[in-house]
This record gives sequence, C-alpha cells and structure tokens, in this order.
Amino acid sequence: MPYKARLQEGQERKRKKPTYRVTNCHDYNQSLKKRGQISLYFPDGDLLSQFIDASPYTRGVSGRTSSYRAPYVELIYTFYRLFSWGMRQIAGYMEDYWKTLGLDIPVPSYGHLSDLFSKLDITVKQRC
Repeated sequence: MPYKARLQEGQERKRKKPTYRVTNCHDYNQSLKKRGQISLYFPDGDLLSQFIDASPYTRGVSGRTSSYRAPYVELIYTFYRLFSWGMRQIAGYMEDYWKTLGLDIPVPSYGHLSDLFSKLDITVKQRC
C-alpha cells in the first residue's frame, strides 16, 4: 500500500487528516438515527381507506376484487426497488413501519406481493 510506505519513510501525508471533533454527542447520535427514518406525508389523512378496499365484493359481479388498492401496491413496490431487498424483507419492513406508526394496515404476504407486482403497469429503467 503506497500510503503506508510513505508513512514508514517519514514523509508527510498527501492530504491532512480531518481535525474536527464532535462537540455535541447527543445531537450527533440523533442525526445518525434520523438518517434511517423515512417519513411519508399523505394529505388525505385516513390511510386505511386509501390503501385497502373495504368492500371487495361488488353486487352483481362474480368474483372478488383485490383488497389492496393500486397506490398501496405501488408504494410497496417503490420501497422494494429503492432498498433492493427481497419480498420477505419488504413485507416485514412494511409491517413494522405501520406498527411503529400505530396503524393497523395489513400487508400482503410475499407470495401475494409477487403476484401484485406482476400486475403493475410500471416500467423501471435499470441504471448501472
């Protein structure tokens, strides 16, 4: 490693080491914790009615409509693509997210998520 050879020969560093120090440890720790938090803003308020269909049966129509509305599936899909996690991890994360907010919003199982994701009409560009 060239930087170690320079130090062993007694030469100075090419770049100075940073000399700052954390002066307020409590605020620094709080800022690190907030780095992992995600807040969502929903202007219409009641999330359960926006994400879950209360009456999946329609009179006069055979079959059952999906309990989960398209915006909810798109939200979960966005997190799925954003974090690059597996379906099980996303399902667990969303369950924990709603629980920490104190909301009782059901999350589809990872097998059901796979079916719901395949029905989405979203194109995602892969950028490397």
